[in-house]
Amino acid sequence: MQSSLKKSLYLGLAALSFVSVAAVSTTASAKSAAKVTSDKVLTSDATTRNINLTGTNAIYTKPGTIKGAKVVATTTTTKNLKNDKTSQKNFRAYRMAKTNRGSYYYKVVSYDKQYRGWVYGGKTANKFNGGVDSYTTFKDGTLTADQQAGAYKITNAGKTTDGLTYKQPAWTQYKIGKTMADTTAYKNATFSIDKTGTRTREGDTWVHIVNQNTADTKADGWILASNLTNTKALNEASQVKVVVKDLSGNTLKTFNYTTGVSGVGTDATANLYAGTPLDFTPNFAKEVTNNLTGTGYAVDGKGAYNQYAKVVNGQTVTLYAKQGDKVPTKANIYLQDVKGTAAVTLAQVAKDDTPVADADAAAGIILAPKDTTNLFTGNNGASFTAADALAYLKGNDSLKTLNSPSWDETDSTTGAKTTYHYVYTPQSAKAGVFGTAFDATYVGVKTAVNTAVTPGENGGSPITNVPTPSQAQ
Repeated sequence: MQSSLKKSLYLGLAALSFVSVAAVSTTASAKSAAKVTSDKVLTSDATTRNINLTGTNAIYTKPGTIKGAKVVATTTTTKNLKNDKTSQKNFRAYRMAKTNRGSYYYKVVSYDKQYRGWVYGGKTANKFNGGVDSYTTFKDGTLTADQQAGAYKITNAGKTTDGLTYKQPAWTQYKIGKTMADTTAYKNATFSIDKTGTRTREGDTWVHIVNQNTADTKADGWILASNLTNTKALNEASQVKVVVKDLSGNTLKTFNYTTGVSGVGTDATANLYAGTPLDFTPNFAKEVTNNLTGTGYAVDGKGAYNQYAKVVNGQTVTLYAKQGDKVPTKANIYLQDVKGTAAVTLAQVAKDDTPVADADAAAGIILAPKDTTNLFTGNNGASFTAADALAYLKGNDSLKTLNSPSWDETDSTTGAKTTYHYVYTPQSAKAGVFGTAFDATYVGVKTAVNTAVTPGENGGSPITNVPTPSQAQ
């Protein structure tokens, strides 16, 4: 009996001793847990904080080495999320914490908000490492000639996903969604495409569309390319596709030409080529020229490289164009009323520099520029912008300032005589094409002769093209 009691006491003390040791061990573990020494919101550009999980670390409710941290997603799950093929599983980092052990953790959230928590991010602040890595959710692309030439309608305009447009391609930026909830009102609208690219995870093509009726841009936005219908798509039963390239093989224009005959594969050669030797028919030549307007290129219909023995509906016809000759371009000089009104009149050019009676007689007249050899030149038919033309005018030594004939004024008090003229400088110009005169407006300031006048910041434009007084009506 005593022996049994001793054994029982011994075993009881041993058990008690074990419990005591376990309690001491737990306390030590708690004391050795890491602590957060800083925790702040990330304020850098949100698009630079798109991340992907690397799969090497789990997601926790707190930084992983902090007491009480629980697993939100295991490493097995984060590996799966890393390779997920849906953009809903893109992640955004929005907080950064540092522990007393020098480790950084990022708080992240998946775009669909299914996963949110802390992931180890390495030993360097504001640099994604460890379980997170910087990620590009969308990759910009280059528009094809067909995309640029197309006119598109939303195939299933309405409230469904395939009929909506988005402020950014869907799920490529956190909390940035659709432009509107219903596009039904735009079912007959025609759009053009100005940007394109692919979502990284899905690899699908998205395009940015712009309403061709620019007065209403509410539906403009990004849409899956396959959700559009190209109203200019080739009708193989009545059209041929025409691709115009330069001599280096770069595509200049793509358009569809209606042949005037019907049926897929029907011979349409006679409606594109005629005469001996063969040349483009008038209708086809006009269509080609119209599509190349502003490019500075022209197609020779008689050129051997542009000849087709047979053309049928549905076929692609490739033509090659050459740049036009370099040609000078003149400017029609208009002068703003020197009396301060909004009136603008075409300038007259004085026959010589003979002084005139007074300021009124000088208004609206300019002396011929001293030198017009530095001409505004470009490929015949190529477009230039208003800024190009104005820059030329302001940069041309002979055109950056224009003078009127001079006149004398006598001070009624002192009797001193001063000679004045108007000094005109370019204010604006219009866009155009080389080989065709463009309009430019100059403003004048009454200035004592031999007083320097500084023209505006820009410069340049073509030679003047203004009537003499005898030509003016």
